[in-house]
Amino acid sequence: MARACTDSIVDLIASLRLGEGDRLPGERELAKHLGYSRTTVRESLIALAAEGRVEIRGRSGCYVGTRATDDERDALRLDAASALDALRAIGPHIAARAAHHCTGEDARRLETVTARLGRFLVNRDAPQTAREYVTFFVVLAGVAANPYLALLVKEIAQVHGLPGRPAALDKTSVESFFALHVSLIQAVQNRDARRAVPLAAHGLDAFTAMMGGIEAKEHVA
Repeated sequence: MARACTDSIVDLIASLRLGEGDRLPGERELAKHLGYSRTTVRESLIALAAEGRVEIRGRSGCYVGTRATDDERDALRLDAASALDALRAIGPHIAARAAHHCTGEDARRLETVTARLGRFLVNRDAPQTAREYVTFFVVLAGVAANPYLALLVKEIAQVHGLPGRPAALDKTSVESFFALHVSLIQAVQNRDARRAVPLAAHGLDAFTAMMGGIEAKEHVA
């Protein structure tokens, strides 16, 4: 259903002749017009944001995405390991900025992505887990209200593949990672930037270790 809703939103953008930077109708209006629930519309917009086709701007709403130039894409076309390393470098800064700007609506979007992430973790689906986790940072970068960070994370989201070679997601690693992730969301929702920074860093380390990319580290609660 979410895929069908996503396609409907894309078709609506075309039918309304919306160009880059133009504002989409609100979630409520989209849900009424397309015949889907607001939750399904929200999930579809998040998926489109991860692809760079729309941009979610905190309190302002959702806009047609501004595509990177070919030169920008060439400069940011990285392999999976380098992409994850870049995300680990900027992720804590994004989390801090997001904590300063987070609204109730932003919090709901982050919770929607986290719910999907949790389902993929339960199913031990490593590829989908990786994609959904990067999608979380795409949304988080939108909350952070910095277009340059948002552009970089969107380009990272386009990189395919996984760090390491996880045969299966280990239960202990999964539980450790997800606990850190939930704590990060709570810190962002509570506008606690100081706590969000280490939680984002430890969560990214735990994710990379879970995927087989690095040795696990001890994390603070």
